[in-house]
Amino acid sequence: MEFDDAVAAALSYLDSVDPASAADAQIGWDGLRSISPRSGPTQNSVQTFLWSRLVDVTDDSARAWDIAQALADLLDRLGHSRYADIARSATTRAILLGDDTGSGEDEATRQQRVLDAVEDSGIGPEDTDLITWLDDRAGVERSVADLISETLEVAAVAGEFAPTRQGGRPPRPAAQVAKRRQLTDSVLRSERAGGVLLEQLLDHRIALWTRYSPPRAELYRDLSVPLHDAAEPAYSCVRRLEGLLGIVGDGITLDERGYLPGAVVERAVGTLWTPREWPFPTGEELDTEPVLRIRRLLLRLGLVRKHHGRLLPTARARGMSADRMWRILVSRTIGTVYHPDTIAAEVVLAEVARGRRPEGSSELLTELLTAEGWSHVGGTQAAHAEQPLGDGVLADLTALGALSYAGAGRADAVVSPDGSRLAAALLRHRLLHTRLPSV
Repeated sequence: MEFDDAVAAALSYLDSVDPASAADAQIGWDGLRSISPRSGPTQNSVQTFLWSRLVDVTDDSARAWDIAQALADLLDRLGHSRYADIARSATTRAILLGDDTGSGEDEATRQQRVLDAVEDSGIGPEDTDLITWLDDRAGVERSVADLISETLEVAAVAGEFAPTRQGGRPPRPAAQVAKRRQLTDSVLRSERAGGVLLEQLLDHRIALWTRYSPPRAELYRDLSVPLHDAAEPAYSCVRRLEGLLGIVGDGITLDERGYLPGAVVERAVGTLWTPREWPFPTGEELDTEPVLRIRRLLLRLGLVRKHHGRLLPTARARGMSADRMWRILVSRTIGTVYHPDTIAAEVVLAEVARGRRPEGSSELLTELLTAEGWSHVGGTQAAHAEQPLGDGVLADLTALGALSYAGAGRADAVVSPDGSRLAAALLRHRLLHTRLPSV
């Protein structure tokens, strides 16, 4: 009540000076209050109102700028000088007026100005290893992003981004970004009503993706529990990556064709695979699929490189922990690109995450590609072509130990519990980091 009285008193004073400006301030305050917490405005709500909502109040950009300046006067009277400075800033003026002539800009350009301004403000939630934020946030995602923005504002006011000593230089931009990411992750890992925020965001993304097309809803049916469980690593799935990396050591000379020598292949199979896991003869690397797959996966993950006929560990790989290797495996095996190849991989992963060896999934893949507008894949119509696009990821999962051979043939492969968790983790990463086209 005291706060409302203070607003009324400030508006009364402005009205005594300039009734038209006071009316604009009232319009601005009503809009700002509607999106602010009950306790009052925050930097995030001020920026959101001025940069994204004020354009809905009036179609006249010059009028919007007048309202912003009037709101700045009101915020000054209320003791919110930081927020007043935002309202009358050159950034707000550029977003509202578009350019120096006030002639405006197209919507895409204006939206990019807003995104850039939020990033420069230092309170926008950072993309981290845990999540990549969608530009168009709604529901839970918007609420969590707002909470992170408030946390970052408090940190800034408390001086966490200020120089460590009086008169010193402020932290470098990279250090400030790292700090914002750390705070973003700490909020995501915290619990609020409903549980851990990151898991609430995962549920939100599952709901968002399953609305994208009926076949995608079928793809993710009953996968919620495995996707949540996949927050915990399955370390056995990095054992062979670690093992082959250890065999590479400080480097191995490749044969004249660029493959691992036969003796190294034999050592790798004997060390990393039991006869049950690889019940086939050991030959050259090209003929020993699991070793070939693991070596190529190490290359794709950036853990080894070829140089002058040798296979060498990269600087990143030296002393790497199992946790870090798991994160790299999950983030880079499939990636976040929205493409027929990755959609095919999703179909395979969904089956493995359910504990089933993928069989007969090409029909669902065809329906999924067709429903989401991929009319041509590999030069032929998706509705009539075979889709072996997920074969590669299935072979990688098998080489990692996600599938094991129950008998003497590859068709007898069964999914291990850790294999299901790895597949679910790969899907979880895509859900939290892929930007699907707008529905």
